[in-house]
Amino acid sequence: MSRKTALVLVGLLLLVQLQCPPAAAKAAERLESTASLDLRAVSWRPVQGDTFALIAGEGGTLLQYTGRFFMKPPAGTSADLNGIGWHPSGSRALLVGREGTLIEYDGAGLRAAPQNRTLWFEDAKWRPQGDFALIVGHNGTLARTNGSALTLLDPAVNGTLTSVSWRPDGRYAFVCGDFPFVLRYDPESGTVARLGTGVADQYLRGVSWRRDGGAALVYGTLGNLFRYDGAGFTPLDSPTANQWLAADWSPDNRTALLAARGGLLYMYEEGRPLSKVETNTTASICSIAYAPNGSYALCVGAGGLVLRYPPAPVDGQNPPVDGGDGTDWLLLTAALLMIFSLMTVGVAVHMTLRSRRREREASGLAEARLHAVELAARRKGRRRP
Repeated sequence: MSRKTALVLVGLLLLVQLQCPPAAAKAAERLESTASLDLRAVSWRPVQGDTFALIAGEGGTLLQYTGRFFMKPPAGTSADLNGIGWHPSGSRALLVGREGTLIEYDGAGLRAAPQNRTLWFEDAKWRPQGDFALIVGHNGTLARTNGSALTLLDPAVNGTLTSVSWRPDGRYAFVCGDFPFVLRYDPESGTVARLGTGVADQYLRGVSWRRDGGAALVYGTLGNLFRYDGAGFTPLDSPTANQWLAADWSPDNRTALLAARGGLLYMYEEGRPLSKVETNTTASICSIAYAPNGSYALCVGAGGLVLRYPPAPVDGQNPPVDGGDGTDWLLLTAALLMIFSLMTVGVAVHMTLRSRRREREASGLAEARLHAVELAARRKGRRRP
């Protein structure tokens, strides 16, 4: 192998090492939340660069996660909190729970909204247009509110409504619960329609829309999992028979995280089988939410469980910029290392060539001296009688 070929191979190897980061860790990272009661909901303030996660749970537990540490704002209630719905502007969030608990949180303080203590709320989500929020709960409770008034609607079912998720363009919302179909709420007509999935005896208790509105994941008991594409529900191969408890799509519109009872966590990617994510716990995950920039998701659950996936980089490496995940620092570092490596290779080539040139010059000088000695000896031999 020639010297030039070897140098080219070394350079290519350096480039490959810089451009191929190490494989991501398989296990989710556990965060110390300081909470001991079950955490039932997590949702990020939908403002890029100025966001935080709001976490709610049993006994009025309320946490605020900044991306680095937890804070404990007063919840203003001791009732169990089951759902969180941020206004699309990020100006306020609705907290809902048992005994008609309906609280508005603006990031600094709380305000009790109109409530009916005979109701039991499970979830709340603002319409993407921000004009009102849908609230669902026990005994067929379906209501809409603008934050100052509560209007009950008729879902035509008596079972518990467990979750609500708006299509990202706000055209309609899907509602799931203790029944084998999906409810579609039309905000313009106010009608509620039943959409069959082929399931007869199980419950479909949750739904998560892809951020671009092109698909939704619908999940429920006994591992039932469906993908909705706007035309119908396609069953997906489930790696577990446990009940699915939570799901959230990544902003990349390709992947989603799903959690099942018993601490099971899976990564879904369009067109591929679900892959397991190690959690190192059997505590059930009740809610999942991706950060607005998609860098990681928070998973919260039983006994104060809070997981982060993917795990955070090692302290001091890749510091985040403007609420980001450190990608800019990673790219800058890689570029600097690449430049340094190329400079090192260039210097090595230059030194090698200069050394070879000096060797050739020294060899030529030695040959010239030897030739001169030989010529002198020949001339001296001719002069002898």
